[in-house]
Parts: sequence; structure tokens; C-alpha cells
Amino acid sequence: MLELKSLFWLGAVGMALGTAAFAWGGRGTTGSERRYYLTLIGISGMAAVAYTIMALGLGWVAFDGRTIFVPRYIDWILTTPLIVLFLGMLAGLDRRQFAVVLTLDTVVMTFGFAAAMLPGAGRFALFGVGAIAFVALVYYLVGPATATASTGSGGELSLYVRLRNLTIILWAIYPLLWVLGSAGVGLLTLTVEVALVAYLDLVTKVGFGLIALDAGATMRSETSESRTDAGGEVSAAD
Repeated sequence: MLELKSLFWLGAVGMALGTAAFAWGGRGTTGSERRYYLTLIGISGMAAVAYTIMALGLGWVAFDGRTIFVPRYIDWILTTPLIVLFLGMLAGLDRRQFAVVLTLDTVVMTFGFAAAMLPGAGRFALFGVGAIAFVALVYYLVGPATATASTGSGGELSLYVRLRNLTIILWAIYPLLWVLGSAGVGLLTLTVEVALVAYLDLVTKVGFGLIALDAGATMRSETSESRTDAGGEVSAAD
């Protein structure tokens, strides 16, 4: 019990530190740039709250001989759409495209939660529906969304592809942990499951945001340098 709570506290601290970093990085920003920082703050901030709740021993539901951490699923239902939203903003998706990716993500997370709370083998049927929706989401992010992103600047496309690949690869591990963990067949101990999920959560939320901030700063620096060079050339011509 204590070891699990310690892992949750580590997750809470990591998410809180990430939130502080995003808030600090976003100070003084305005307009469209500010919305990226607010999205990142929302992602890690809500995750920090969820991990704190679990660290306090709340939301642990003993069900059908399994332990389900309800705040974890609520966190995913609330924060993964924000990750998809961030990717969509970066790619320049329109409202219809946003509706598609956000709906697919919601189906994935909602059915995963519902499956975890269902007794017996029937839960794997619901899990299968969520898995199909995940495949569709991956297809859309790799196909139509990438095509839309390619119409923008090269820097934004490169960042989108980088974050998209990170998200898809790491998100693909979660279903495996679901099957092997307490929600599925229970081959993993709770300690191992919680440790692995906490690590993935930190990378997919805080790591995701730090990569975005670093790349964004680089793009702004390159843009500023190009403008300075252009201004110098104009002055020389005069």
C-alpha cells in the first residue's frame, strides 16, 4: 500500500513540476501562442490532481477481485483529448477534423474505462471496441492530419510529426498494460503496473510538453534570425 502511494506521489510531483515549467514558459505570451501553453498546463495540471488523489488512497475501487484506479481513467478521459487538441492545433485541423479525432479519442478512453469496470470476460469485448477506435485514431493522425500539417510551415510539420510519433508509440503500450494489468488478466503486480503507467504518463504529458516548448523556442529563434538577416540586407541595399 505504502509503495503504491509513494509511486503515485512521485507521479504527482513530476506532473506538478511539469505544470510549473509550462506556466513559467508561457508567461508573457499572447494570442495563438498562449493557447498552446494553456493546453499543456491543463494536461499536466489535471494529471497532477489525479495522481495526488490516488496518492491519498482515494479512488481505489476493489471490483471483481481487481483493483481499479478510477482517477487514472478520469485523468485520461480529460487529458488525452487535450493532447489530441494540441496536435490538431499544430497541424492546423479544421472543425470537422477536430470533431473526428476528438470523438475517436473519447471513444478509446471511455470504452477502456467501461471495460475495466465490467465483470467477467465481457469486458474484453468493450476493450476491443476501444482498440478499434484507437487504430482509427492512429490512421487519422498519420494520414489526413499529417496531410493537413504538410500545408503549413516546415518547422510546424516537423514538430507535429515528432510529437505525433511519440504519442502513437507510447499510447500503443497502454493497451498492452491494460490487458496484462489489473483491468485485464492480472499478470502484472499492482506495483509494476502503477510504476509503468506513471512513467508513461510522465513521458506522454510532461515529456511531450517539454519537447514542444524546446522545438517552439528553436523555431522562434530561427524566425527572429531570418528577420534580422532580412533587415540587414535591406539596410545594406539602401
